[in-house]
This record gives sequence, C-alpha cells and structure tokens, in this order.
Amino acid sequence: MKKLSLFALVVAACTNDPAYIPGDMGLEAGMADGMGEMVAEARSSLSLPIETETMEDAAARAELAAQLGVDVPYVRIGDIEVSIEWTAKNLDPTEGIFELQLNGANEFFEYDPSVIVLSSDDEAPETPGLDGDIPIRIPPNGTMSGIFREDQVREASIDLDAITRGNVNPFNANLSINKNAESFQPMTPPMPDDEDYVQMPIGDPIPRAAFAQMIRIDLVFKPSTHMILEYVVRVRDLRGIVHELLGDAMAEAPGELTVFEPMEYAPMPPMPMPMP
Repeated sequence: MKKLSLFALVVAACTNDPAYIPGDMGLEAGMADGMGEMVAEARSSLSLPIETETMEDAAARAELAAQLGVDVPYVRIGDIEVSIEWTAKNLDPTEGIFELQLNGANEFFEYDPSVIVLSSDDEAPETPGLDGDIPIRIPPNGTMSGIFREDQVREASIDLDAITRGNVNPFNANLSINKNAESFQPMTPPMPDDEDYVQMPIGDPIPRAAFAQMIRIDLVFKPSTHMILEYVVRVRDLRGIVHELLGDAMAEAPGELTVFEPMEYAPMPPMPMPMP
C-alpha cells in the first residue's frame, strides 16, 4: 500500500509540473511599414495542444451536463493553470511606452474587443481587453519583462465565459473580481444606447463546474516606438489533457489534438445616434 501511495504522489507531482510553450518568435511594431505608415500593433494567437477527448470523459461530461442543466465544456476552469511570461525590447534610442492586451478563446467563443462596439458615441471608451491595457514605460534601448499570472488568466477565462455565454457587459466583467466566483447568471443580450432597456435573467445560473477555460491565448502588442515582444506560455496540466509534445504536437501528431471552432462573440450592434 505504501508503494502505491508513493507512486500516486509521484504521478500527481509530475502532472503538476509546469510545461512551457513558446509563442511567436517576435511581435514587432512601432516602426515604419515602408509605405509611409506606422505599424501600430502586432498580434499573436497560440492554441493550447489539448488532447482528443476520450469516450469516458465525453460520457462523464454529458452526465454532468444533464445534472447541471447547462452546457459543460471539455476544458473547464481547474483543469489547467496558465500563465504568460513576456519580455519587451525597445529598439529605439528614445524612451517608449507600450501596452500589452490579453484576449483569447474558449471552446465556445473567441473574444476580440476591436470588433465589439458597445456604443455609437464616437467619444465612448474602447471595449476593454480581458486583461492588460496598462501603459508601461521602457527606457531607450531598454528591456522590460512581466507576467500574466495564473490567477489573472483564470480571471480572464471566467470573464470571457461570462461576457459571451452570460451577456455580461465587458466593462462590468473587467472591473469585477470573478476568479473565485461560484456561478454567473446569463442575461438577455445587451441593447447599447437604449437607456430604457434593462437586461433580464434568462435560464439557470451557470455553476463553476461548467466554467470554460481559455484554450487559446491572444496577445495584442501596442508600442509607441520600434519594439519587439517575445513570450512563452506556461501550463500546469492538472487533469492530464495537454499533449506531451506541447508546441510540436500540431506538426507531429495533429490527429491526437482537439480542433476547437469557437464562434466570434458579436453582441447586437448599437443603433446609430440620430442627427441633431
């Protein structure tokens, strides 16, 4: 019995060890594009190598969905823990400022705030990302490093699910701390610019056991000077569903990976404001 217990502990420790998946070689922006314009931003998207769902897991998920009365994703909050380590380099001899925005997708929806318009007012603030968007100063020819921590990515995952499946306003989700939330209540779709409209609850609350985990990491790098960003995604596989080949899995074992096809989140666009 002692040997079996020790073996179980070793296996648990191994599955909890972090694995690293490099992002794009370098996101470069803030320089001239050769046609008289500036490259204002650079984008990167990295899908996590999630193994194909087993028949046993699919059956267990279907049973849980029947019990909860809601859709249950294959990859849920608590299955994996993700963080993103990044380094920005200022290639310019003058001080610069950059912002790094975190977005992404779960298996249901993808979230891109650049295509989400929440108001027809030209002076309204831009739709926020799931995290980031903080101006960071960087010295001439300097280097800055940082991280989106596991709890930040967990918060971003829950916010993404609440915004898309729950119709929660992105600003409300962004300003609330939801990483320890036990549920969220789906609401009727938002109606931007309708001052008399009030969102109403629809259906049952979605419990934490059915919260969807981000399975794709999207970054938007927005520097003021010529800069380059490198990053790596750190994953702790608590459930044993991340392919052992990690970043090489798509090239070497594509048939062993789940292909997710999330829909673009697109709430109802606001009505044009009447001309004075």
